[in-house]
Amino acid sequence: MKSIIKYVLPVLTGLFFVLAACEKEDIPYYSDVERINFDYTSMGLSKDTVNIAYGFVTDRYTNIDLELLLTGYAKDYDRVIGLTITSEDGAVAGTNYEIADNVIMPKGEVSISVPLKVLRSEDLMTTGAKSFLVKLVDSDDLVAGLRTTLFVTVSDDIPDKWIGDEGWFMNPISQYFGECSKTKYLFVYEQLGVWDFSSWSYWGMMGDAAKFTPAKRILKEKLAEYEAENGPLVDPKEGRVTFPD
Repeated sequence: MKSIIKYVLPVLTGLFFVLAACEKEDIPYYSDVERINFDYTSMGLSKDTVNIAYGFVTDRYTNIDLELLLTGYAKDYDRVIGLTITSEDGAVAGTNYEIADNVIMPKGEVSISVPLKVLRSEDLMTTGAKSFLVKLVDSDDLVAGLRTTLFVTVSDDIPDKWIGDEGWFMNPISQYFGECSKTKYLFVYEQLGVWDFSSWSYWGMMGDAAKFTPAKRILKEKLAEYEAENGPLVDPKEGRVTFPD
């Protein structure tokens, strides 16, 4: 009997630890309220702002994929995501933007892409730029998290201020490209294909001079080529277009 106990006891002890380990694995690692957030990284954004300037392009609309990410677990049923859009300057659904009436997190998923169509409406030329705030709010199924806002501005003109420079407190764009004018901005876009420099910033300041320094070199070279063929590039209000040395 002693010999049987001698061999059985270690087996039972090992089995106990295996079962205990399995029980630990079954314990959820997330026990807080499940929340829904914008995934700015997947949207290619460094902050919760999108600027669309139709003065640079001929497109009639722009599609923005709202990337939403769940903090929690997938479920075996659909869940409603609370979302509202408000505007302080008269942007309205069907005229300035289009989005689905209901936003659903499908069963088995923890992320979703929601298309938002920003329209090039006729009133942009007469009433000026429009803006609206897309905000995640609590629903019966999911609670809004911490990254819950997206501010969208849309215009149909060439800006006279660098877009993306608003939140930077060091090394502004003008340090590299000089003061902005509409003619200069259009020239910059024609050469670089960029009008919104928000993604060129890092944590709210323009720390990535590795992009702006070579971009300025390209702009100066292209401007010299233009002037050799056409003479000085002149903005009607600000005068001759130049870039800093």
